[in-house]
Amino acid sequence: MSPDSVVHISHDVDGAPLDPATRAELAALADVTVQLHQGGYGDFSHVDRYLAAVDWLVAGGVKVDWLVNLTGQDYPLRPLAECEQELASSGADGFLEYWPALGPDSHWGAAKARSRYYFRHRRLAPLTPRGARALRPLQLVNRLQPLVRVHTSYGLAVGRRVRPPFGPDLVLHGGSAYASLSWPAVAYLRQFLRDRPDVVAHFRHTLSPEEALPQTVLVSSGRFRLVPDCKRYFDFSNTRFNRSKVLTTADLPQALASGAHFGRKFDEDAHPGVLDEVDAHLARV
Repeated sequence: MSPDSVVHISHDVDGAPLDPATRAELAALADVTVQLHQGGYGDFSHVDRYLAAVDWLVAGGVKVDWLVNLTGQDYPLRPLAECEQELASSGADGFLEYWPALGPDSHWGAAKARSRYYFRHRRLAPLTPRGARALRPLQLVNRLQPLVRVHTSYGLAVGRRVRPPFGPDLVLHGGSAYASLSWPAVAYLRQFLRDRPDVVAHFRHTLSPEEALPQTVLVSSGRFRLVPDCKRYFDFSNTRFNRSKVLTTADLPQALASGAHFGRKFDEDAHPGVLDEVDAHLARV
């Protein structure tokens, strides 16, 4: 749907191995590359992998106008040519969800934002969903004192209060980890993180840094016209442990009417035919 695009795939070294036939298929496609990186959940590996893609573009001298990051469970809800035209004609520098993390419009609330980003966390052990539910009562300690935090949503993690790098020139913002950013915004983010190792060091030990670091840097800069809409459709209603709902055919009317460029999450194995319905819709518009 976008033959002039460049596709960079970051595959988790600990994930399902790519069989030789799949690797050969991908290698045969023009402007598609696959790199292996260390993955994780709710940790700085998300930022590292994003920056690895940016560094790959810079090292190869690849010129792009917009950088759009996706998961393996995203799928277009609108024709990509239409999405690209919207980006190009918008006059904006980026489309990303953002809000002051400690303000009244915070989707998390100030207490949760401070728990994530004002503490230096150490991850003690991975947890299954069942294990997370069983250990969730431990988080009661977070309400009883201000110096230590216990979390179970990203595995078992313990944090201690530290002095964060936030201030008038770097205001903590939050939002979705997925965005469409113009190249000037991406280049600024990359250079800022190279110039401020203290900010990188702090976020490297927070929870879900990918949901705050880009917003904090770009919004605080005051340099860019940012639209507070990531152009993604996802549904967190009636879900737990920060995981969005897997979309079914019943969700498609609302998803397709949302105006979003991409939807998440889709699982063709769990809901056969759902992507065929999306394709049929795209063929009609």
